[in-house]
Amino acid sequence: MKTRIITGVLAGALMLLILFLPWSIVLTVATSLITAIAVYEVFTVTGIHRHGGVDSVAIVFALIAPFLSRMPGRAATITCLMYVVMLLLLMALYCKEIPAKRLAAVFAVSLIVTFSLSCISYIRTVPSPRDSDGLFYIILAMMAAWVADTGAYFVGSFFGKHKPCPRLSPKKTVEGLVGGMVFSVVFCLLTGWVYQLCLGDVAEVSYIGIFLLALICAPLSVVGDLFASLIKRICKVKDYGNIFPGHGGMMDRFDSLLFVLPVVYFTARVLPLVG
Repeated sequence: MKTRIITGVLAGALMLLILFLPWSIVLTVATSLITAIAVYEVFTVTGIHRHGGVDSVAIVFALIAPFLSRMPGRAATITCLMYVVMLLLLMALYCKEIPAKRLAAVFAVSLIVTFSLSCISYIRTVPSPRDSDGLFYIILAMMAAWVADTGAYFVGSFFGKHKPCPRLSPKKTVEGLVGGMVFSVVFCLLTGWVYQLCLGDVAEVSYIGIFLLALICAPLSVVGDLFASLIKRICKVKDYGNIFPGHGGMMDRFDSLLFVLPVVYFTARVLPLVG
């Protein structure tokens, strides 16, 4: 527990430092590394990495993906099309060594991980009247996912009795889920309040929008966690790695954000919470 707390504090401090640096490109580079490591972990636990070259293309694309929002539209589209073509070629090339269904499933997971985590960079550069809005949405996403996870852990530890999926995730409880949602809503609203203080009369934060977003994202963070746990269960591994002592690998730390980040990105683009 002590190691887990120390690692969490240090990782959180580093993340905040990267977020608040005045150069958004630093966050994009960090997102690129996070995404590539997470994809590498997926290929490692599934055993696909043993077949040279299969994972290399996916990892290279994971490094590039967070920069797509900084590319001209045509260049980004061509990059994605080239990746899809290379995936199909690799599937045809290795179809005798690796079952097609298994290879397709792993590549599908790698695509989900790549584009989901790349949303950190996409959110930061989303068109907005204020450069700080992107930062606000990223912090909101992290609050919605990680606070829900922390709240669920503590509430579940003390009051948890009903386990919805004991075979997949034995520590998760219904009481923990509800507690996590409450924690998520409260901290997201606090984040909105702090940002409103920073904005003053320049713009207005939608508290109703934040409330609804937190209600949606808190359960989605659990879905992301269960999604990653399912892969580990199938592959019979405890963690994706050990890059974070006490926490596991990059995927273990960011799995709860997998389905939260795309929703927050959509919100920032289509239904902005800051007017």
